[in-house]
Amino acid sequence: MGSASQGNTYTLPEASAPSLVLKHPTDTEKHRTWTLNHKEWGGALALEEYLKREPYLMSVPLSRDGGMTHWILTDSSWSPQKGGERPVLASCESIRKRVMVAAPNDTEVHDGIGHGIGSVFTYPEFRGKGYAGRMLSELGPTLRKWQSGDHDSVCSALWSDIGKHYYAKKGWTAFPSLHIEFPVSTNQTQLNGGGSKEKANVSPITYDNLEPLCQKDEQLLRNNMLLSARRTGKTTVAFTPDYDTMRWHMYRDDFITSILFKTDSPSPIKGAIAGSKEGRRVWALWSRSYYGSNPTETVDKNTLYILRLVIEPDAEPASGQPPSQDVRDAFAAVMHMALTEAAKWHLGKIDLWNPSDMTRLLLENCGLQHRWVERHEDSIPSIMWYGKEDITRVDWIANEKYCWC
Repeated sequence: MGSASQGNTYTLPEASAPSLVLKHPTDTEKHRTWTLNHKEWGGALALEEYLKREPYLMSVPLSRDGGMTHWILTDSSWSPQKGGERPVLASCESIRKRVMVAAPNDTEVHDGIGHGIGSVFTYPEFRGKGYAGRMLSELGPTLRKWQSGDHDSVCSALWSDIGKHYYAKKGWTAFPSLHIEFPVSTNQTQLNGGGSKEKANVSPITYDNLEPLCQKDEQLLRNNMLLSARRTGKTTVAFTPDYDTMRWHMYRDDFITSILFKTDSPSPIKGAIAGSKEGRRVWALWSRSYYGSNPTETVDKNTLYILRLVIEPDAEPASGQPPSQDVRDAFAAVMHMALTEAAKWHLGKIDLWNPSDMTRLLLENCGLQHRWVERHEDSIPSIMWYGKEDITRVDWIANEKYCWC
């Protein structure tokens, strides 16, 4: 592959050069970028499979119809006469997402646009020159106005895999990065040995019943945001856990799993719901992540991620009281189905990001083996806030895996 740095009359500029600009890549540049970043972002997929997945992810709900935007940092002073190809000094993607916001004095939740940023990458021959940092310094302000109509975007978010400090210096403030890890084999042994019996009726969540549950979740989250903003005195923000967002994760999962397991029918079970009646139900949605082309060889790393855990408001106990038995049973039943699915699909652990206070109460008596993990280097949720408030006066709730991209 040729690069602009190989031309006879073209010299790479400094990262501070005014000629450096954000642009959108051509299809050829996208393909070249995907080929180079496969090692970082390809996961369990071979290069050929990864080169099919990336265009596919541009065609699914949330990212299709312009929902996903590809960005590159390039040099506006370059011309073909200077030799080589247009320099792609750094690259990334953004996905337009629905965001909800509630200030302490609001009587209703306001809808807006946010952007999830992913796949920040620098071509190997251009590393160490500050180009990724320059791209981000251009991207942050650009996303404030990008695809947001007459209003500013609410925020942009990314999930750092290089710790909490680099992106913070660029304007993306790190938020809590705690998760609970449930070892599958240990808990499965306990369940199979009769250590815990399912006492609540539990049903699978599939594509057939997913949409109304997402709609219900959004309604519940709106109510919770108003209460949270009034209680904390902070502006509350959440990425909307809508149908398109969940399907983006699930379609991505289906694509990868169908390749790894050589099947046209990945599991139809996308979550589980349990509870005695509406208003007191618990449900979870999930997706799978693999770390090698042969899932049976990487079970310890393979993870079932809880995208979203919902506990309906009537299930909330009075202040100072433990959750009622039927709610504990519902939570246990949902987790048991998650464990069963994880074991079936060679996933060694279940991760639940940033559990709510109610979830913490349920964990105290759930009987499941688990440990708390504070992530310091990978998947650090970080936000650049475009509102008038100082970021310290912003509370990101429902900061769960479904937000990630």
